[in-house]
Amino acid sequence: MKEYNLVNQMIFKVGVTEQKVSVFEDKVIIIAKHKRIPVLEIIDEADRNFSEVIDRLLIKRYKEVLAKNIARRFGIGVKLVLKDYDPRKEVSGTLIILDKNLNERGW
Repeated sequence: MKEYNLVNQMIFKVGVTEQKVSVFEDKVIIIAKHKRIPVLEIIDEADRNFSEVIDRLLIKRYKEVLAKNIARRFGIGVKLVLKDYDPRKEVSGTLIILDKNLNERGW
């Protein structure tokens, strides 16, 4: 939870307002409520297609940094990070697939 919020602060300069994390074997699911960055709201009002491109670029970078930070901080390999964000509802869903089952690591 902390790492997710730290990366969010690094990329978006704001933390999440709430998050729920579920862990199942080698999968971590995070559902988070965000506050949309005001400049992105303005861009979205002016050109929804352009704001979607910006969102995709930010999410791509977010996934890269989150995977790297998890590997570095916890010594856990990350196979895949999937993330989607609904700007209207300000909610994101993230699925992190790890290289090993966390039970095998004694967690």
